[in-house]
Amino acid sequence: MDVKEFVAETLKQVTEAVKENSSTLRNGHGYIDELKKLNMFSHGNGFVTYVDFDIAVTESSSKEGGAKLSIAGVGGIGGDLTEGTEVASKVKFRVPIQIDGL
Repeated sequence: MDVKEFVAETLKQVTEAVKENSSTLRNGHGYIDELKKLNMFSHGNGFVTYVDFDIAVTESSSKEGGAKLSIAGVGGIGGDLTEGTEVASKVKFRVPIQIDGL
């Protein structure tokens, strides 16, 4: 799985999970306080929070040229490199997401 696909799918699933579970927070008092405990901040018609990523990635290149950046451990390492190289690195970053309708 490449990094773009991994990050996009993760953000999609996190957003959906928060929306599905927000109804349990609304049933009690202190709804806003509970969201603040989850590091969610009101903004516009919804809330903003952050998703932190700390992933290991591999950069693979083949003798034919070209390179591919993939999540390490997803889909296996090796394969069709055919005398190419593979380098692993860690990448850490934060993505803000806005969740509307909470």
